[in-house]
Amino acid sequence: MTIIASAPEADEPRLAGLAAEWRAIVAREQENRVAQVAAWEAKLAELRAEQEALLRGGHWVGGPDDLLSILGQSRQERYHSALLAWLLDPQGRHGLGAGFLEALLRRCTAEPPRAELNRARPALEVSLGNACADVVVAGPGLCLVIENKVDAREQPQRCDRLYDSFCREPGALFVFLSPSGRAPVTVTGAAREAFTPMSYAELAGMLRDALASAPGKGATAHGREAASNYLATLEREFR
Repeated sequence: MTIIASAPEADEPRLAGLAAEWRAIVAREQENRVAQVAAWEAKLAELRAEQEALLRGGHWVGGPDDLLSILGQSRQERYHSALLAWLLDPQGRHGLGAGFLEALLRRCTAEPPRAELNRARPALEVSLGNACADVVVAGPGLCLVIENKVDAREQPQRCDRLYDSFCREPGALFVFLSPSGRAPVTVTGAAREAFTPMSYAELAGMLRDALASAPGKGATAHGREAASNYLATLEREFR
């Protein structure tokens, strides 16, 4: 086979044409980039002007708007327990009456006590036998025991001890409250069936419904605001 190579002089015009085309392409790309950068800069200037107008008008805001998050305490278990106990008090100045308590009880049992709920009283860190419950709501024919776990690890057999200590109380009911709504992992025997797992998101739903339907009798403006503010914490922290 014979290969005949073209003379270099014959390729020069074609190469020169390709080089010219390439330079034209590069020039157009550079022009496009310059135009794009100018458009971006104009858009950024427009956005900065809009932001400045929002800042001057007080409409550019950020950060939390609930008290626990502002204080950096939105994961503090003891604060959640205290607020939960307050909301479960039928005589609290939140104006929910027994509505929130009744909603929580309906989650635990098909036939919650009704007639005497207004006489129920919540308490924190209630000790009985060899156990200490985070929250207990006690009243005629009712002993609601709540084990609250936000971020702390579950102590071995803690729920067993709570059950053994409180199960003989009239109307004993048990709730294991956590962000995920999981069941307690160290519980055994009869206590396993006794504890109702509940999530903070469920709690938020109950509180939202209670605020919407409560008659507001006995509520103060600050009490109602505190309940609504805590709902904001639940909705922000436990989605």
